[in-house]
Amino acid sequence: MSLRKFMHPRNKYKKVPDFKKLAVLYPAFRNVANVDLTGKVKIDFKNEKCLRVLTEVLLKHDFNLDVRIPPNKLVPTLPLRLNYVLWIEDLMKHSSVSEMKELTGIDIGTGAVCIYPLLCTKIYGNRMIATEVDETSIQTAIKNVENNNLQHLIKVVKVNGHTIFQDIVKEHGSYHFTMCNPPFFETEGSDRITKQQPPRNAPTGNKAELTVKGGERAFVTQIIDESIEMKENIKIYTTMFGRRSNLLFLLKLLKKRNIENATWTEFCQGHTKRWGLAWTFLPKDVINLTNAPVIRKSGDYVAKLLKEKRPTEIQFPMPDKFSSFDNFINFLEESIEELHIHIKELNLPIDDFNGWSCQLVVKNDTWSHARRKRRLAQRQINQFKADNVGKDANDGTKCPGKELTQDSSDPFLVCNFFAELIECEEEPESDSIRISMVFEKESGVRNALETFKQYLINKLNIRNCSQKQHAGPQKKKRKRLKKSGSDTRDSNINQCGCSLSEQNIEYS
Repeated sequence: MSLRKFMHPRNKYKKVPDFKKLAVLYPAFRNVANVDLTGKVKIDFKNEKCLRVLTEVLLKHDFNLDVRIPPNKLVPTLPLRLNYVLWIEDLMKHSSVSEMKELTGIDIGTGAVCIYPLLCTKIYGNRMIATEVDETSIQTAIKNVENNNLQHLIKVVKVNGHTIFQDIVKEHGSYHFTMCNPPFFETEGSDRITKQQPPRNAPTGNKAELTVKGGERAFVTQIIDESIEMKENIKIYTTMFGRRSNLLFLLKLLKKRNIENATWTEFCQGHTKRWGLAWTFLPKDVINLTNAPVIRKSGDYVAKLLKEKRPTEIQFPMPDKFSSFDNFINFLEESIEELHIHIKELNLPIDDFNGWSCQLVVKNDTWSHARRKRRLAQRQINQFKADNVGKDANDGTKCPGKELTQDSSDPFLVCNFFAELIECEEEPESDSIRISMVFEKESGVRNALETFKQYLINKLNIRNCSQKQHAGPQKKKRKRLKKSGSDTRDSNINQCGCSLSEQNIEYS
């Protein structure tokens, strides 16, 4: 599942880059891009050169940074790096910083690209110290800094590798924050974890960039232990890590070291998730990190709601006739309004749902045999006009095709409606849409929600889709039905009609 919707709200890569535009503007990107039969521009994400060129072009296009990434060096994932940088901004503003350009930060292990210092100084104009142990990475990092005339803001420093930032702080004074993208893998015993599925992107980076003795857990532990000696010389310490199993370990380690003023967040992008950890030795009345801004996908309200309510679902590829998801939603809303269905706003306690949500209140079944009803209504209108030629239009005679549907005290159907874009990072043209309908109330014929779902499938001209309808809690309903007397038999029939197993259906 794509995690793009859980990106930082200010991350510009929440919207997929326009590859066609990049191919027109940048010859280097055009040389590695392909055009399929439909005219859509794509690149091979499993090709290391394609990733390198894409990253260089995006840095130029979006940040006006001239960067060269040498072969066999780690290619930074820009959406992830930008998520981290924006979280640093959130933490700084949470600590009552008025001007970001007045800050000084430390990037631990800056790498050949020097990506975090370049982004921070370009976006905010603040100062950065970039530390690195590898000589070849240092030389490339310095060249990237000089190519962008940022040497007055960024200083690349070689460190011995035995300590992380002790010598830097001692030599250059105090700082506002630290950043770190530690090596994820251990030098011995376990390299990359073998996954059941092949990687979505080409692996990049060399052993020095990807591995460290003891893995990221040992590396971050060293940062925490050295921070105890540095104390308030650094305002807020932060680091990123790549394994969920290390989150609980590091939180427990902070408590074991008597560091209570801390927080964590999730960096979500594409199909990848990383975690961020922040802590400080300042008192909570100065900076309280426990209530600092964070993003945690695990708290997604809509996902929990849909899981609990057992919705009826349809998932299908984005129809070609719609240029965007917003265009699709406009068509869907118009189609629902044509059925004289009242659309009510849903007040959800979140703002990160990547789609459209509402409550549908239906007075009558206006979708069953809709085409036949429209033809009949048109014939009635035509006949009425023919029979009343020359008559006074104000004589009180009503046109049968324009009669309003009768309101009743009980709605025919009430359901909560969710339409969500399921994005594919590697192939934007493979995006799909999922519609979820949560049953709330029904007074009409049984299976009204099912017939409405079939109407949507026909209206949208969906050829291939997967459908899912969850079984409801039948045991509880049957206990209540025993008290209903003569209506028990009819109610049990309704129960049988609401229990369908998951099915995949192709409409040809």
